[in-house]
Amino acid sequence: MLRMIFFRLLVAIPTLLFVTILSFGVMKLAPGDPVRMYVAGGMSKGSSEDIERIRHNLGLDRPIYIQYIAWLRNAVQGNLGYSLSTGRPVSETLSEKIPASLSLMGISLLVSMIIGVSVGAVSAIKQYSAFDYIVTVFSFLGNSLPSFWVAMMLIWFFSVRLGWLPTGHMSSLFTTSSPFIDSVKHYILPVVTTSLVSLVGWVRYQRASMLEALHQDYVRTARAKGLTERIVYIRHAWRNSLITIITLIGFSISNLVGGSYIIETIFSWPGMGQFGYEALLKRDYTILMGVTLVSAIFIIGGNLISDLTYILVNPQIRES
Repeated sequence: MLRMIFFRLLVAIPTLLFVTILSFGVMKLAPGDPVRMYVAGGMSKGSSEDIERIRHNLGLDRPIYIQYIAWLRNAVQGNLGYSLSTGRPVSETLSEKIPASLSLMGISLLVSMIIGVSVGAVSAIKQYSAFDYIVTVFSFLGNSLPSFWVAMMLIWFFSVRLGWLPTGHMSSLFTTSSPFIDSVKHYILPVVTTSLVSLVGWVRYQRASMLEALHQDYVRTARAKGLTERIVYIRHAWRNSLITIITLIGFSISNLVGGSYIIETIFSWPGMGQFGYEALLKRDYTILMGVTLVSAIFIIGGNLISDLTYILVNPQIRES
């Protein structure tokens, strides 16, 4: 088992390195000149000599592989460079944005897991019932509807038409309610939208895993011993069905990180997603590389956690 864990950790390093190489190359080949946009954001347009001097000072006139090696050497030391648009350290700015994204993703993942696992298990137990058909239809619809459309519809109905919930941000500038209640109201719509990204997957995987567990020999043996259906479902079928869906945690984290760019931008959520989107519009490649690196760490870390957890809970793999 220790050798397998070491192998998983060893594979994560070149994977992260490949992601940074690919991202760095794509950003450098993308149209647009970050130096010209940087100069255009200032008080003066700047001459060609000024643009070339700035490009030389930033090291952007060197070959692309030299730029990447320099960036990687600094990134390993925790230095992600400085923003071309604000001049602030990227690592310092990211440290301010990460908590907002983590809170949104963490709450959304917890909500989708609890609801998805519960609904999927009940749907499997009540197979071919009205509840099972409703869940199946909901799963197909949820898998077909894009998250940005769901977000816009929720904003239109609950914020514009009813006026119950705010349209975005984490808090209100002026509010008569307590800060906690105000924060909860701002979290509702982003959490609901983000949870739908992975909720459908949890329901479908849990239902399939539960149905497979219910047809195993140990379930029939438990029933033959005279155990009640409640004990059979909870202690034997449901607990064993969770082993096969643990790997879904990593995929859910990947979906949440990928969807955060859209969701945070729509709801003006001050997290990494909106931060990366704004940097993309400004061609601020240092920020984009920082956001890409942190996002890749989250995704690879989520998959690594899924693999390690699966190894720990599966006796067949643990003892091999």
